[in-house]
Amino acid sequence: MNQQPLKPKYFLLAGSASTSAPAESINRAHEFVREVTKKVLDAGDGFVVYTAAEPVNEANQPLVFDWTILREIEACYPGEATSPRVVIVLAERHRRDSMNAEQRALIAKLSARGLAKIDTIPDAIVTGGNVGDAQAEHAAGMIALGGGKGVSDRAYKLMKRGIPVYPLDLKIGANSEDGDGALGLHRTFMSAPLPFLSHTGAAAVSKTPSLSLEEPVLPIVEVAARVVAILGGELAAEVCAAPTDVLVLTALPVELSAARLAFGINEETPAAKTDIGQNHWRAQVRTTKGTLATCTIATFGTAGNVDAAATTATLLMEFKPKLVIMIGIAAGMRNKTALGDVVIADRVVAYEGAALLAGGQVEARPDTYRPTFSTQQDVSNYLASALSVTARLKLARAKQGLQFPESSTAGDVSKSVMPKAATIASGEKLLRDPEKFRQLRELHGKVEVAEMEAAGIFAACTQHSVPSLVIRGISDFGDEKKDNSFHELASRAAAIIAADMVAFGLGS
Repeated sequence: MNQQPLKPKYFLLAGSASTSAPAESINRAHEFVREVTKKVLDAGDGFVVYTAAEPVNEANQPLVFDWTILREIEACYPGEATSPRVVIVLAERHRRDSMNAEQRALIAKLSARGLAKIDTIPDAIVTGGNVGDAQAEHAAGMIALGGGKGVSDRAYKLMKRGIPVYPLDLKIGANSEDGDGALGLHRTFMSAPLPFLSHTGAAAVSKTPSLSLEEPVLPIVEVAARVVAILGGELAAEVCAAPTDVLVLTALPVELSAARLAFGINEETPAAKTDIGQNHWRAQVRTTKGTLATCTIATFGTAGNVDAAATTATLLMEFKPKLVIMIGIAAGMRNKTALGDVVIADRVVAYEGAALLAGGQVEARPDTYRPTFSTQQDVSNYLASALSVTARLKLARAKQGLQFPESSTAGDVSKSVMPKAATIASGEKLLRDPEKFRQLRELHGKVEVAEMEAAGIFAACTQHSVPSLVIRGISDFGDEKKDNSFHELASRAAAIIAADMVAFGLGS
């Protein structure tokens, strides 16, 4: 499977220069901005900027940096983009009255090529504070360079949210001449770094003297690379330190690959290990509440309820998640499901529980599990929001290049991206007998899907009082035509829905 581009993180480079700043310092600032832009783009990330007029000094040197970033993005990406590399915050009156034709054309071109996402502030409420709030909504980190009170305001807005800020020492003042901006932040950072970089501040302070722009000891390109690395290290440390909100579990390699893709984890990202050697990966998903949900992705490595229960119990004690989501593939009943359908378990029937009676009689004694009431409510609300959910899922599939064939010799192929609730039968046996599949409905008349891990997941989660969900993509019909042709497609469809639910469907 080809790894798709990950969703970029957007960085805010806040600052400006005074009309009285030395020309050499202004040039150095713009060189730094261009090099930082290249390094951030190379990492697959982007920027959030605010565009209005572009003031210049008597030597016609630009005194703000947002337009420098935009021009560098255009130079680095001459073609179409798979995801935006810049969020442009603007007001229509500034686009109309303050920008020149070249600047308006630049924004239009970046937007048309998919490089820019526009966040428009209504003209009536354009203030420095509202601009800062709009930028803060998108920013994963901030670099402060020159500027005055506006830079300080943005920095403290982000720091209150726990977003990392790194200030530089270049003495270029502020276009507004209204405060110390980055210089004041830099002095504070050197004596008290943890509010700026809560996990790596002490280490960053020790590196900072070599990253001076005022008295450079390294090439600007190297300074830029190290500054980007400092912010990246802080963000990585933040993810590692965050408690797990959602534990995402898979059984098979194809399911793990789909989960990592859906949650934005590159195939080259190494796994972390627990004390017992369990591989896992961390990702953060921004929710509709504006918070970050930390997700830990792990795999059993094998199929079956016994291993699922044992591994889940161990991981519950290790990570103490608030929710467990199992994703992967399953068999669906013909005429009830289609290949590529995604189901969310409203009930799990552990069908292999039985008693051996006299005379060789077997009495079925299945156990039944259901999601907690709160989880059922979240699922119901998610499924009831069909228009918005369908639109998001179509977009997510398109970004991954996920397409289902029009037909298959194996059976009907799904025409819908919307999941549905279904009852799942869970046992230790791989089904390839349609008659055995139909017999499961004698145990519970609503069974439409069969798989091998859900019962183990629910059993372990029930014992530890942790809510759980099972999301399955239909890869076959549990009969003689069963093969692997839909494994990847079904896994990816289920994983996309799991990631969407974390962002939009839980706790709403």
